[in-house]
Amino acid sequence: MRVLIRLIVLTLLLFPLQVLAQGRVLAVNDTEETSVKGQSFALLKKLIIEKLGDKIQVTVSNGEALYNQTSLVQAQQLGAIQIAAPGVGVFTGTFPKLTVIGLPYLLPNPDAIRAAVADPDIGGVLFADMRAKGLEPLDIWLNGPRDVGRTGDKPILMPEDMKGVKIRVAPGGVYVDTFRQVGANVTTMAWGSVPTALRQGVIDAVEPTPNNWVGSHLYEIAKQITKTEHIWDFYIVTANRAWWNSLPAATRQAIREAMDQTTKWNWENTNAENERSFDVMRKAGATIYELTPEQAHAWAAAMRPLWDQVGTPLIGQAAMTKLIAIGDKYR
Repeated sequence: MRVLIRLIVLTLLLFPLQVLAQGRVLAVNDTEETSVKGQSFALLKKLIIEKLGDKIQVTVSNGEALYNQTSLVQAQQLGAIQIAAPGVGVFTGTFPKLTVIGLPYLLPNPDAIRAAVADPDIGGVLFADMRAKGLEPLDIWLNGPRDVGRTGDKPILMPEDMKGVKIRVAPGGVYVDTFRQVGANVTTMAWGSVPTALRQGVIDAVEPTPNNWVGSHLYEIAKQITKTEHIWDFYIVTANRAWWNSLPAATRQAIREAMDQTTKWNWENTNAENERSFDVMRKAGATIYELTPEQAHAWAAAMRPLWDQVGTPLIGQAAMTKLIAIGDKYR
């Protein structure tokens, strides 16, 4: 209740009549400005201004200055934010069915993700739930494969190496379930608190994507990084539905075109950014471990039970079978 009251107050005091102010866009990037998502938001802002000029005022807030990952979705539903791009796991508290497209080792690459969200029995149903609760899905931006890294000198190479390890994961049941499955001690503290928690030993490990490893400088603290690639992470770019529908058709079309161009850039550059991130980390003294085929198989086998335990109850056996078939097609 206190969080709800705070969000309402912020909506009224900081962004009065934001939903009705068609000439304003507040976009929130909950990661660092230098991340791939941060760069995508910067490009989106640039393109919207190029297309609409002084007809619209675009502001991008980076990091957690206004909202953290636990308050972002509700703030957007209330109309305090016009555009945001939370990770799938951030959405799952409000839209539990979205958990299925973030299950570990299920959708192994961007092509599989694209196929799943385009399928009317999977993405179509999930996006209908979002629209019913005030959000308009606009596009999918890529983030990258999530990789485990820890402090100290001992790397994490096998699932059993996670037993008892204190790891921070992103908010969302799918991330929590993934590491509880292998016996880790899991927390979902705010992203901005992670560097201090690592330095002080409150947590031992984290599991962001390569570009977020670099953007946050966590590789300077947790230097043993393993390419587990347990979840291929992506963002769902959403607009406040009331605001989106209130826009004049020409304005909405211009923003739509800017979004299409930004998404194209995001998809073309994400892998390159992540590879550059590994180079940065290696040069700075971090050790990057590649899993052997046997180790990779052990991780996938350890996570596989979650498909049935979590996925099937959420969307049913028929839809889950179809989702597994999509993942297998692109594996």
